[in-house]
Amino acid sequence: MQATKRYTFEANLSDGRCVDIFTQAGADAYLEFGMSNAPMSLSGNVKDMSKLLSKRKLNAKDMGELEKMNAFSNGICSYASHDVFRQAMPASEIEVWLEFAIERINTFSTNHIYITTGKLANYDLSLLSTCLAMMLHPVPTALVFESQFFQALAGFVKARKGNGRALPCADICATVTLMVSNAYMATRAAFDNKWTSEKALKKLEATGVLEEFIRCATVPQPPHCCSPQLSLMIGEFQTCTPFLTKKLVKGQPCGDVVHAILEGRDGSRAERPNILNGLKTMVRFVESIDPVQKDAIDYRICRMCGKGDTSESFQQSLMKCARCQQAYYCSKSCQRADWKLHKKVCIPRTKFETKQSENLEQMLHTFCAQHYFRIMVKMAKACEQTGQHKSDMLVELDYCCNENGIVPAMKDEPEFKIAPVKEYLEGSKPAEPDWFGKKGSQEYNDNVKGYLHNLKDQYSKVLPSQFLFLVRYPEGTSTYKLQLIEPITKKQMFSQQAVRAFKTYMDHGDDGPLSRFLSPSYVVGVKRKLGIVYGYGMPDGEMSTQQAMDVLQSFGMDLHLNSTRF
Repeated sequence: MQATKRYTFEANLSDGRCVDIFTQAGADAYLEFGMSNAPMSLSGNVKDMSKLLSKRKLNAKDMGELEKMNAFSNGICSYASHDVFRQAMPASEIEVWLEFAIERINTFSTNHIYITTGKLANYDLSLLSTCLAMMLHPVPTALVFESQFFQALAGFVKARKGNGRALPCADICATVTLMVSNAYMATRAAFDNKWTSEKALKKLEATGVLEEFIRCATVPQPPHCCSPQLSLMIGEFQTCTPFLTKKLVKGQPCGDVVHAILEGRDGSRAERPNILNGLKTMVRFVESIDPVQKDAIDYRICRMCGKGDTSESFQQSLMKCARCQQAYYCSKSCQRADWKLHKKVCIPRTKFETKQSENLEQMLHTFCAQHYFRIMVKMAKACEQTGQHKSDMLVELDYCCNENGIVPAMKDEPEFKIAPVKEYLEGSKPAEPDWFGKKGSQEYNDNVKGYLHNLKDQYSKVLPSQFLFLVRYPEGTSTYKLQLIEPITKKQMFSQQAVRAFKTYMDHGDDGPLSRFLSPSYVVGVKRKLGIVYGYGMPDGEMSTQQAMDVLQSFGMDLHLNSTRF
């Protein structure tokens, strides 16, 4: 057996065949032939490598042999199909190899050359590459989570940190991030009992490797190191709200690392913009789910009749649909009357899905509080341009991360769209969102199927006090009806009267209509923001600079709103 050239690895089997394990056909044939009958095996290589590494000093031939044996393991793991690897690779072989890998990684952590330079010898780098290839398969990944592998890997990366922010070299950082993301995606897609994103992230966080993954991800990498698995993991990580709200706060390992990176105290000195944007997005998600208004009341309304008494007794008497945990009713008769329509969109939810939905609703509530004036200005303009009533308009938000690590709805100046609902529902070519995918593709069909029934259902029940929202997030799309109640005047802030009041002020500078549903402090805040951002009207000259700043800050961050959820 010999490595004949860079991208081939030929193996002669005892039945006379010569296979190249750097191809799927060759790797599958080698595994199906049987490790016990083949000239090389993982456990056999471990024995030979251990013997070589016990030498006081390695010569060039020894190093070449180590690289060759690692190349064999790498080729088998990288090129074998998932089904053949799972059926033909004995778990005992993987366990022997994994034990050896953990021992070697622990050795790297005390290597003086690595600690001072962040680099490893080529034969040791090839071992890490084999670890990466192993994570492509569910069985090795499951064994990794049962072992001390990730603890060893975390200690290896951390060994470079010392008292500063040093990281391994770029190649090692790329291997670590891809290794962790491969393992994460295996738990989400390849395990027989697939894990939720929250469970997978919690498991990684418990080993200490997730915080080191974050640090390594800040090191700039060439495009070929950005695998689909890495992009998918980062996208899910950024929006796994149950995990972020608990673990991405100061005082928690991951939270401390993220804040240290954003403050310039950790991570790579050479910036990687898309990753930094992603970390900023995570922090904003946490802020949007944990709003400053602790005493805001979350009013619910009967889905059938629209009754929405704000009294505590009524709110507590509302019954929740036991199947989807989303719809509320004031009586059994209302629930029965609504079932014909509701059953089309009533989907059973797990505890995790229910919590995720509640977090998404909270993000929407916070978005409306922080960007109320932007929404109203855009709504007033859209209604004028289309000639439509506000109840026939749809606010479209995108909470998915783009290729630059940015979530459109979470930008300082958020991107969102307002258009007539009928454009999404009527005609042979409805105006679906840009992110629905290419018409006719599976992605497109899944998105249309997922949103159409819900949108029709919610649109048919929009109340005069509500705006209709279509929200995209990593797990899919959802539609929401939301009303905001001004805490002092108790007036509806998403009513047609409110839209007309904004239009009147924008056209004529008359704030009288605004004063009929907003309290004086909010009227001042609206006027100042409209004047500064859009040029409508004039800021109040009587206010001192500090007073003006206080109003701006309070309007953006401390707006106490009562919201209605269905």
